[in-house]
Amino acid sequence: MRQITRVLASIGLTAAIATSASAADIAIPLATWGGTNHINIRHFVPALEQAFKDTKPNNLVLQHFPGGQLGEDKGMPIAIPTGQVKLGWITINGWTGTVPDTRIMDAPTGLTMQQLDQLIDAPNGLMSVLQKKFEQKNTVLVGMADLGPPAIASKKPIRSPEDMKGMKVRVFSEGQAEAVKAFGGSPVNLAFADIYSAMQYGTIDAAILGFQGVGSQRVYEVAKHVMVPASFLGTTMMGWAANKPWFESLPEGDRKAFLKSMDIASHQNRKAIVDEIGDLTKDYEKRGMTVTFLSPNQPEYPKWKNATGPLLKKIADKLSPEMNSQFKN
Repeated sequence: MRQITRVLASIGLTAAIATSASAADIAIPLATWGGTNHINIRHFVPALEQAFKDTKPNNLVLQHFPGGQLGEDKGMPIAIPTGQVKLGWITINGWTGTVPDTRIMDAPTGLTMQQLDQLIDAPNGLMSVLQKKFEQKNTVLVGMADLGPPAIASKKPIRSPEDMKGMKVRVFSEGQAEAVKAFGGSPVNLAFADIYSAMQYGTIDAAILGFQGVGSQRVYEVAKHVMVPASFLGTTMMGWAANKPWFESLPEGDRKAFLKSMDIASHQNRKAIVDEIGDLTKDYEKRGMTVTFLSPNQPEYPKWKNATGPLLKKIADKLSPEMNSQFKN
């Protein structure tokens, strides 16, 4: 009987220790909404989990809620500031109604991914400016990642804006529609899933879409050219943001570990995005496509800059002086 009592006591002590250790853990609930194959889930989530383990001492344990379980992308500008979501994956472009300076992501700045990457991390750079703006909205911006400028897939080669004159071009934003009109083309609002058939049957001559979408929609079967015009059609900037009161409630040591881990994971993710674009480029070329990335040293670059200049000024007039200073040449 005494032995049984000792065993039960031992079990109780072990359970108490386990409960105590568990109680010390701080759950970090990450809300995401994209497909499981998206690089910002496929790569970032395990990178953050590993960073939590490597950044010691801390009590952080990642809890991942995928597929919009806690909130969809369009709802994040409300869900995060109000605390419905504590930490969420966001499309920064979608916060223009909450943080007006985020509209710079849709502006034709002409910056390459490499230039944007440097600008994000620069002292008093893009992330620093946006962090101050987000904090005014009860939100802490803890990471950024550029998915890259939209690409233009077409049957005929497009190297400069005038090549789009008379073309019917699929767009997915108002800014892109304005740009296509300025180039002399006709913008067509079309669902992503309809690009293949529309290109196949001649409903459109070209399509603006994410570079990754050329592969996922098999656009290489109906178009032979893909052009990435720097960010003269804007860029898709992703990020991770936390509710400010929740973030500030974390113990100081865990808060520092959290920021360090987010920085590590977001930088690893940014590198993975660039590497993936390189791999996709090789794949598209093997499938018979001509792939062109516009850079400042190419003769067509000034043509894009001049053609989109009025559109850039229109957006710049609505930005804060701090944000405008980021893009002055």
